Parts: sequence; C-alpha cells; structure tokens
Amino acid sequence: MKKADDVIMKDLKERGRLVKKNVIKHNYPFCWRSDTPLIYKAVSTWFIRVTDFKEDLVKNNHKANWVPKVIQ
Repeated sequence: MKKADDVIMKDLKERGRLVKKNVIKHNYPFCWRSDTPLIYKAVSTWFIRVTDFKEDLVKNNHKANWVPKVIQ
C-alpha cells in the first residue's frame, strides 16, 4: 500500500464516508531507471495548429545558432 492510503482510509471512516476497504494486488508499472511507480493521470492540454506558419518556423530555425557560446 502507498503511504497515504491509511491516512485517507482513516479520514473517510471518521467522516462516515468509507464504503469498503480492500486491497487489490495487480501489476503496476514502475520506472526502469528509478524503480518508482508510474502514475498515469488525465491532464488538460492544448494544441497549436502550426501548419499555418510551418514555413516561417523552418526558415527561422535555419537562422538559429544552437551552439552555446562557451563551446564556440
């Protein structure tokens, strides 16, 4: 169980809101680098239609110098 589970269950029980307490074991994804649980959550997003100014973006990208000054 996660650390907050017991605190949340206790709070729900004290407020008379706990319907059922149960532990379900299942496979859970973990990060292969840090071995920490991966939590998927829905977040609001927005998108920009760049097709209208794609040519300008590409043209300006050729003007950019992406090399840091300390390396030059």
